[in-house]
Amino acid sequence: MGEIQDLLSQVPLFSKLSKGDLKRLALAMKQRTFDAGSVVTDPEHTGVGFFIIESGTASVTAGGEERGALKSGDYFGEISLIDGGPRTATIIADTDLHCYGMTAWEFRPFVQEHADVAWSLLTTLAQRVRTAEAKKLTS
Repeated sequence: MGEIQDLLSQVPLFSKLSKGDLKRLALAMKQRTFDAGSVVTDPEHTGVGFFIIESGTASVTAGGEERGALKSGDYFGEISLIDGGPRTATIIADTDLHCYGMTAWEFRPFVQEHADVAWSLLTTLAQRVRTAEAKKLTS
């Protein structure tokens, strides 16, 4: 239990949570492994999980373009959990990917109870919108 709490405390989204809240969040998380080469998410499917990477790496593409890489401490799946829509990117495991995840029905009430987490999500989403808009202007 302590390992996942340490991982969660290093994720900017959860860095301001108390130890008690981190423990509660850790209890809601389930371990999940994706084999190297497997498609973790894709835009043709809605998401029911929010994941934090414990170890391994993954590639992110959107609209056929490389969008970056994910590594230990990175998270994904929050956008689909917020609006219930399809995933916004394809994520492929470059190596075996060990994650902790939670479902929308666990994630939503937790975020609603923790304003710091909600604000961090809003900040992250705003940064992504700005980056996407800047790319549109330069293409």
